[in-house]
Amino acid sequence: MFADAAHARRSQLTFRFDRIRGTCAGILETGTYTFALVIAIRWFDAPQSLKALVSSATSMGLLLTPLSLFLYARARWNAARAASANFFGGAAMLALAAAAQELWQFVGAMVIGSMMLAQQAPLLVHIYTANYAPDRRGRMLSTSIVLSLVTAMGFSLIGGHVLDREIGAFRILMLVMCAAALVAGWAVGRMPAEPFAAERGSNPLSAMRFAWQDKVFGSMLVVWMLMGFGNLLMLPLRVEYLANPQFGIDATNTQIALVTAVVPSVVRLATTHVWGSFFDRYDFFVIRTVLNGFFLVAILVFFSTRSLWVIGVAGALIGMAMAGSNIAWNLWVTKFAPPGRASDYMSVHTFLTGVRGVLAPFVGFWLIVRISPMATAWIGAGLIALSMVLLDPLRRRHKSGRAGAHPPAAGLG
Repeated sequence: MFADAAHARRSQLTFRFDRIRGTCAGILETGTYTFALVIAIRWFDAPQSLKALVSSATSMGLLLTPLSLFLYARARWNAARAASANFFGGAAMLALAAAAQELWQFVGAMVIGSMMLAQQAPLLVHIYTANYAPDRRGRMLSTSIVLSLVTAMGFSLIGGHVLDREIGAFRILMLVMCAAALVAGWAVGRMPAEPFAAERGSNPLSAMRFAWQDKVFGSMLVVWMLMGFGNLLMLPLRVEYLANPQFGIDATNTQIALVTAVVPSVVRLATTHVWGSFFDRYDFFVIRTVLNGFFLVAILVFFSTRSLWVIGVAGALIGMAMAGSNIAWNLWVTKFAPPGRASDYMSVHTFLTGVRGVLAPFVGFWLIVRISPMATAWIGAGLIALSMVLLDPLRRRHKSGRAGAHPPAAGLG
C-alpha cells in the first residue's frame, strides 16, 4: 500500500511539472520548426544548403541521443537532471541567435540549440516509464501535448504578425523562446527520476543491438524509417513551397504560420486526447497504419494546389496525423521494450529518426528545384504507402507469436 501511495505521488508530481514543460514546448517547437526557417529565408537570404541545415538541426541532435544517454549514465546523472541541462543549454543558444548579426551566427546558434533540445526524448520516456502507469501514459502525455498546442497556436499567430510588421523583430521571438527553454529546464529538473540502468557497456552505440535481437522492434524500425523519411522529406518544404515566389504562392508570414502551424495545431488540440486514449486501448499497428494514411493524403493534397484554402485542409489532415503520431513517437517503445530498457530502445529509435531527419531535408530541397513540388510529394507519399503495406504482415506476425522474443533486460556487454 505504501509503495502504491509513493508511486501515485511520483506520478502526480511528474504530471504537474510535465504540464509546465509541455506549455513551453509549444513555443520551442513553433520557433525551431517554422520561424527559424522563415528568418533564414527572409532576413538572412540563406542558400538552399543552409536552409536544409536549419531544417535538419533537430534530427542531427537525435543522432547524438545514444551518445548523450551513454554519457549521462556514466556521469551518474538521472534523467531529470540531464533534461534540465539540455534545456538550459538550448536557452543559451537561443539567446545567441537573438543577437546574431550574420547568417553563420544565426544558423550556428539555431543548429546547436536545436540539437541540444532534441536530446530530451529518451530522457522523458525514462521518466514516464518509471512514474506513469502503463495504461495511463498516453492520456497523461496527451494533456502536456494539448498545452503545447495551445501555446504553439498563440505563438504562431503573434509571431507571424510580428514578422509581417517588421522581420527584424525576430530577435524578440528568439528571446521569448529562450525564456521558454529556461522555464522548461526548471520544470523537468523537479520531476522524480530513477537512475539509468548501470549495465551500459563501454560503447555508446551498444543499444543498437536491440534492433536485430528483438525482431519485432527491428522490423518496426524499418517501417518507421520509410514512413519518417517520406514525411520528413516534405514537412520542411511546406514553408519553402509557400514562401518562395517561384512556386506561385508567395504567402505572407502570417499566412505561412496559419497554414503550417495554427491550423494543424487546432486539429491536434481537438484530437490529441482521443489519440492518447486510442494508444492506451487499441492495437498499435492499426493506429500506426491509420496515421500513415492521413500523412499520405495530406502530402498529396498540400502540394497539388496553390489555393490556400485547400492547403489549409491539407494542414488540418497533417494536424490529425501529428496528434496521434506525437504520442506514438514518444511512447511506442514502451509497448516493446523489456523492463528497464525503454530509454535504450528509445535511443535507438531517436538515433534512426535523426538519420532520416538529417538526410530528408537535403534530399527534399534538392528535389523540389529539380523536378517539381508535386513530383517530390509523390516520392514522399510512395515511401509512406510502402510502410503501410509492411505494417499488416508485421502485425499478423506479432499476433501469431512468430516474432522474436525480447533480449534479456540485463547486460549490454
